[in-house]
Amino acid sequence: MIGSVITYADFARLARRRGWTAAWLAERFKGKIEQPREFFERVLKAGSGSEDRRATLIPYRSVLELYRKELGPGVADSESRRCDCGCGKPVTGRKRLADVACRKRMERRRSRTPESGSEKHKKDGIFSVTV
Repeated sequence: MIGSVITYADFARLARRRGWTAAWLAERFKGKIEQPREFFERVLKAGSGSEDRRATLIPYRSVLELYRKELGPGVADSESRRCDCGCGKPVTGRKRLADVACRKRMERRRSRTPESGSEKHKKDGIFSVTV
């Protein structure tokens, strides 16, 4: 999901997790969108049947707002919050690093600097100075 781009598949995944049905969504969006029952049946059945609509974008702002509200504040901040390792990938929630590769990159960076001085390195004497 990038910016305001949300596909049928993204919305259907959230709806399954929340236990939303097409009837419940249609009732909630009655008067806000055209033919809500048919629209949400299409969205929730995306990817099944003869037509694959998983990549179809959702055009209704009210549906997009519901999606963002349900995912929480981490998604809204993802455009501004970036990974601490410096790769530039967006992070969400309480995460500081985007993925496992970023974590490994940070571990390697810390092990190269004596100032970080983890207890293991101090104990092993790696950074000890002999005169």
